[in-house]
Amino acid sequence: MTEAPTQKKARQGRWTLFALIAVTIAPVLASYLAYYVWKPSGGKTYGELLAVQPVPAFKLATLDGQPASLADLKGKWLLVMSDSGACAQSCLDTLHALRQFRVAQGKEMDRVERLWLLTDATQPSAAALQQADGAKLLRAQEAIPLPASQADSFYLIDPLGNQVMRYPRSAEPGKVIKELTRLLKNNENIG
Repeated sequence: MTEAPTQKKARQGRWTLFALIAVTIAPVLASYLAYYVWKPSGGKTYGELLAVQPVPAFKLATLDGQPASLADLKGKWLLVMSDSGACAQSCLDTLHALRQFRVAQGKEMDRVERLWLLTDATQPSAAALQQADGAKLLRAQEAIPLPASQADSFYLIDPLGNQVMRYPRSAEPGKVIKELTRLLKNNENIG
């Protein structure tokens, strides 16, 4: 016994309907599975992401004693380190690394500024000033209100004056450069 043509068309129509329903529901079902079964692993950063909040105001002065503040540097991404004016080898290495991070940004490097916060009254050596070439030097006249240990870290502050990231001084240069490049690209309208 063969099927009547109308029964055959009805069966094909049902399969077409089921296929359309499956195609419609599949992306929704896949998204639920991806989110609830295979949990997304969020963005990964190399540096330590800090609570994004403004860096509290604190007393700063230029090397010749004139008052200064971080607000004078708003509008630029800041790579900030703090250290004694004596600047041991690790300080010199960090100054060099900060310069390389900035230069590696190519045409975007004008959006990045380097800041060395001097934590004492010691005058930086000629070698330190050479490594700091082009960086802003300010003397902190009170405790620097950045989180964690400042002696073994450097910080990234956004153009609005918010703390963003903390990196260890021993950070891998390639990873910091890549992360800074990504930040500048994704935030073209800031700074």
